[in-house]
Amino acid sequence: MHPQQPPMRPPQRQMPRPPQPPRAMRPPVSPPPHRPAAPQQPVEDLPEWTKDGEFPAVSRDVPLYGKDPESGKEQVWVGRVVWQARTMKEITMAVYGPFGRKMSTGESVFDALLKIRGLLEDPEQHSPPWKVLVKGSRRDVWHVGHKVSIFPGDRAEILVPGEKATESVDVLAMLEPHDTPKFGLVEHQMANCMEYFRRFEPDFGAGGVL
Repeated sequence: MHPQQPPMRPPQRQMPRPPQPPRAMRPPVSPPPHRPAAPQQPVEDLPEWTKDGEFPAVSRDVPLYGKDPESGKEQVWVGRVVWQARTMKEITMAVYGPFGRKMSTGESVFDALLKIRGLLEDPEQHSPPWKVLVKGSRRDVWHVGHKVSIFPGDRAEILVPGEKATESVDVLAMLEPHDTPKFGLVEHQMANCMEYFRRFEPDFGAGGVL
């Protein structure tokens, strides 16, 4: 008796490959999506001015919209913002982009960014103005300070005149597509904030409070 042999498997047949169209007839490959241009002046993660700070510095990429110094065309750039709490009441911040470096100090992250945006939106310095496309630039956003937020003020409230503030946003988070129509210049944000508090305090801002 011969030992039982394992059943033989039929040979595997390779499926014929479908005919390929000539190279000239193949559909074109879509180009990669457009990426924001990198700033002309790369920034180290921790600039020299942060080295002697008592608190750790925070570095984040932010989208910027402005004119290319070489071509003159307006486009989106990848910029960088670095901020550091110097004390429990003061923030130092720098924004880096094709325009170089803009620095300021403020009582909060929102306040320091607002001052830098004011410099970038100054028509005497930049025409057209540079735009920092973050949620802290929404026309309906403001850092309310002692009323709602706390230091370092890296979140700001959405202020709808006549309604109680219940939502906040990350000041330096990139504007999402549905947020883009809500972008506003500093003057637009100030006007919305004034209107918001006038609904609760009719005399607010009359004596230069804001």
